[in-house]
Amino acid sequence: MSTAPFPGVEIPTVEPLALVDTFVTSALPLQAIGDNMRLLLVVSGRSIHDKSPENSLVAKLVGSRSDMLKIAAAIVRGCDTIRTDASATEVANAFLEFLDAPAGRH
Repeated sequence: MSTAPFPGVEIPTVEPLALVDTFVTSALPLQAIGDNMRLLLVVSGRSIHDKSPENSLVAKLVGSRSDMLKIAAAIVRGCDTIRTDASATEVANAFLEFLDAPAGRH
């Protein structure tokens, strides 16, 4: 369960509609949209027309810069739980310190 935006308070996560899992292989560069950021997620493949390499867009995520950084930190933390070497932990901790830095640093 998520505690954001109320730290220490358990907030249930619900799925009012059935959502399908989306497989992704990479992300395109973030796009600024006013005060928000858009992240485009793609699957690499081949064109059905000429078999040349292409990316198929599978998801568009839009959120504030702060929320996008929190999502990135959650991904780093999640990936770190399946690794045991100190370097992965150091990378995750450095990223979290970056998030806690004054806004002018980002």
